[in-house]
Amino acid sequence: MLCKINAVQTEIVGGKTVADMLREKEVSLETVVVEYNGEILKREFFDKKMICEGDNIEVLSFVGGG
Repeated sequence: MLCKINAVQTEIVGGKTVADMLREKEVSLETVVVEYNGEILKREFFDKKMICEGDNIEVLSFVGGG
């Protein structure tokens, strides 16, 4: 199935949650914000929200610096 992840058309296997996708990409669930189809997804829903065909997902991480 196709969806956009960080503005890149990406093919993923169906039946995955947002948390599954983040783990596969080796992204720490505790250090990112996920925008799911234009709305911020609360962290408690990462394991519940299933990714569907055509979804638009942005994964944002915070970087410290000086």
